[in-house]
Amino acid sequence: MEKIICTGCGITIQSKDKMKDGYVPSHIYEDFKSLKRTPLCQRCFRIRNYQEYVSNDIKGDDYIKVLSTINATDSLIVLIVDIFDFSGSFLPNIKRITGQNDIILAANKVDLLPQSVNREKILNWINMMLKEEGLNVLDSILISSKKNIYVDDLLELIQKYKNGRDVYIVGSSNVGKSKLVNQILKRFEGTDREALTVSYAPNTTLSFIGFPMNDGTTIYDTPGVLNRHQYLRYLTKKSLKLVVPQKEIKAIVYQLECDQTLFIGGLARFDFLSGANGGRNNVTLYFSNNLAIHRTKLENADNLYNTKLYTLLTPPFSSKENLPKFAMSEFHIRDTEKYDIVISGLGFITLRAPFHVKVYAPVMVGIYLRKAII
Repeated sequence: MEKIICTGCGITIQSKDKMKDGYVPSHIYEDFKSLKRTPLCQRCFRIRNYQEYVSNDIKGDDYIKVLSTINATDSLIVLIVDIFDFSGSFLPNIKRITGQNDIILAANKVDLLPQSVNREKILNWINMMLKEEGLNVLDSILISSKKNIYVDDLLELIQKYKNGRDVYIVGSSNVGKSKLVNQILKRFEGTDREALTVSYAPNTTLSFIGFPMNDGTTIYDTPGVLNRHQYLRYLTKKSLKLVVPQKEIKAIVYQLECDQTLFIGGLARFDFLSGANGGRNNVTLYFSNNLAIHRTKLENADNLYNTKLYTLLTPPFSSKENLPKFAMSEFHIRDTEKYDIVISGLGFITLRAPFHVKVYAPVMVGIYLRKAII
């Protein structure tokens, strides 16, 4: 029997096991067979209509195996990264996945950055980061698939470079791949139809989904690779709604003295130990506007966390989120450059050196230092 493919996520639809991906009740499955309904698995139906995320049982290594088949093709790759979390959303094994294929880099979610940010400065920063990653690309562009910013410019780049080849949209989970493909399809079809399932939750697309274009080529949406060091892996739907930014980030500036602590909800802790001249130092926070920040003295920080987690310090909202224990990263920088300290999948803190700080987040969550993007 010919397989029935979900138009939302690309998985094969089945009606035998409700615990596995692609499930629909048997009567709906029969409707799909007789073409009475557009095929949509129960999981995608819940996401699309109720924003109800249902987890899947496909492991991260399986995603890599699926994506690695791209390297045997002659294609154009559009690599999507989250400009808000560039290194955290960057695929470290991108060359193994794409082989010798040409790459365009699209830095998505530019709408989250303050409007005052200089576009050319950000692009120069991206090129610096790509050089550090050892990745050569044909071109780089800033976009917002959600707000439809510079998507037409990206399409022009795709048309310029694809030369009759198929196009694969690749990237980590939650970087906006499916939303981008929806924007592209709207232009080709002249419709407002949302072809792919788009959700806050990671791993919504479970296989390649190909859409033939009118020039004989195909554009493919691909599974998102969930990087283990990103916070998204550990949070519930309730927390995700607060953590994932949905509009322009409003920077929050604190003047910190030595031995003061900031808590980002109950998700991370920032200890400012010393800075320039031992006086007050400006520290700028870029996190979701829905996250509450709490300041306290360093000497009170442990007690505040132990007694106020899940009440004052939220998210997380309960121990059911099963977050790993905090691990500490220490940064003692002696130059005078401006840096970001990034908590992968959560946000970043900007300050000028010299400084000595400690940052705490769950042990699997990446904490890293980079040259300031803003």
